[in-house]
Amino acid sequence: MTARMVNERLGGYGILKHSVKSDFDLAYLAENGIPKASIQHLADSVAMDVKDIIALLPVTSRNLQRYNDIDLLSNVVSDHLIALADLFSVGARVLGKDYLHGWLNNNIPALGQEKPINFLKTHAGIDLIKTELGRIEHGIFA
Repeated sequence: MTARMVNERLGGYGILKHSVKSDFDLAYLAENGIPKASIQHLADSVAMDVKDIIALLPVTSRNLQRYNDIDLLSNVVSDHLIALADLFSVGARVLGKDYLHGWLNNNIPALGQEKPINFLKTHAGIDLIKTELGRIEHGIFA
């Protein structure tokens, strides 16, 4: 995980109100909560609709409506948001920001003709997609 890339995807100091320079800082944020505004910033950073990002999080959109932008998300939601930001950073580096969204929503033969986005609701699924991006980055296609 590249802490600085994740920091940028989640809005940096302006939104997080915490300096992120290492994985220790990300662990601190995961434990203590990330502001709700980071969801919108992450969506904007990868040209996705915020509703699509919320659908990947372990929280209902109805529950999130009760939060203000500065309110901190639970540690479970924050941890998942950090994992998504990390994945999207890797994906943007490997595929390019413009191609990433399309790739996430297309059936991929190496994933049993499933869409990568269908795997992003769990950490195990995020790791699977990160592994696939690593294969693409190194020219290993299944």
